[in-house]
Amino acid sequence: MIIGLIVAFIAVTIVFVTEQVFQAGYLIKTIVKVISFMGAVGLYCGITKSRFTDVIRLHKLKNIKPIIIWMLFFFVGMTAAFFIFKRFIDLDGIRESLIAKENLTKSNCLFVFAYIILCNSFLEESFFRGFLSGIFPNKLVGTIVSAAVFSVYHIGIFVTWFNPFIFAICIVGLAAVGVFLQWLSGKFESILASYITHACANVVLNIIGALMIFEVI
Repeated sequence: MIIGLIVAFIAVTIVFVTEQVFQAGYLIKTIVKVISFMGAVGLYCGITKSRFTDVIRLHKLKNIKPIIIWMLFFFVGMTAAFFIFKRFIDLDGIRESLIAKENLTKSNCLFVFAYIILCNSFLEESFFRGFLSGIFPNKLVGTIVSAAVFSVYHIGIFVTWFNPFIFAICIVGLAAVGVFLQWLSGKFESILASYITHACANVVLNIIGALMIFEVI
């Protein structure tokens, strides 16, 4: 457990510092994130002599039909939430942040969003729901720690986007989503369940992001 915590802490710290302190470009921080998260899991597997797929809980799904229901739930729920809280969100500020901070343009944003949906979702599920939560012998503790780190890790992305009220909702919401995704991966005994749901949530967010970049909204 101690080894896993040290490795995980180093990985998250490297990624956080790269993104928030050095404010590296999207390509650089993506490379750092992939190397740090997957490198941490690989190092842990090497030290503990564990199988990579077991550590990140990557197993075949036995029944995908319930996952489809959760996907639709997330899609509809997040879309509704956007329109409900839209008047509290500084859309112009977010657009400027995506362009200036993330270097997104009309020519590259679709590729970046595709990466976020297909690859980044899997990377985060592997690390947070698979590796980090699995370090703890107590499942409840693992779920709480994983959800908390998952939520705090994302603070830097939207800290300047919202007013304090919406920001607080986002933090609590992310932690709740982390707990739910952990439950989902546990119920179906595979991070594929939480990955598919996470990816669906990112579809909604990135559709909104693309509409912003193309100045549709």
